[in-house]
Amino acid sequence: MLIERMRLLLERTETVDDCERATRLAEFVFDRFDGGGKAFSDVEKATVRWGSLFSDIGKTGPERANPEQQQLIADMFSIERVPDGTISVDVFLHTYFPDDAPERVERFESLGLDSLMTMREFWNLHVGWTLELLHDRVAFPEFVPAAAAHHMLEHVNPAALVDDDDRFTLPYGTNTEFDRAEKLIIILDKYDAARRRSGHDHEAALQWLRQLINRNPRFSDDQEFIELLHVLDGVMHGPARALYGDSWRES
Repeated sequence: MLIERMRLLLERTETVDDCERATRLAEFVFDRFDGGGKAFSDVEKATVRWGSLFSDIGKTGPERANPEQQQLIADMFSIERVPDGTISVDVFLHTYFPDDAPERVERFESLGLDSLMTMREFWNLHVGWTLELLHDRVAFPEFVPAAAAHHMLEHVNPAALVDDDDRFTLPYGTNTEFDRAEKLIIILDKYDAARRRSGHDHEAALQWLRQLINRNPRFSDDQEFIELLHVLDGVMHGPARALYGDSWRES
């Protein structure tokens, strides 16, 4: 089932390309830590790789969605740069899919979802759907909470996955806490979104990320976030820049 959903994302959205690019960027970050006392462990690396790759599988809809409903949800996520996230799903569908909007609204509501919810509320649903789809379906459970926690900066915490003390509320192999691996996935996801979908250059993307972290009281003084941002800045002044079509030279 997971493979079919990833294939659907590949066919109808740019999501899989985004996730793959994030995993490639992660390798540059790992290289900066390797050889020192803070090197990422094999489990951490695998958690970041798989967590980044599958973080957006929920953009195919909830577990209960049939193939037609999955296609609808994927199509909705294929529309990027929507200028106003406060518009309703109903308005969104009539604006971007005018030829068959009533049928799409009906299919959306057949999932038990309210077409009057805002698009921001709809977009946030994919995180919980990611958790739902991955839970108990993978042989390496460590990456499941990492994939589902990638919008924590925006206070999206599906199924209360991360408790107040940063422990996960369900056991996922050896991954029991929201820590460096999860934070790196967040940074990779947000950085890629700022570069590819928002069209920011490196400096603007990094500034936006810092602002996002600073606006969240839970993470504004988090030293791991600060260190990871510093390392990301460093690797993007080398060959990693080519991931976004930037020219680079050795300093």
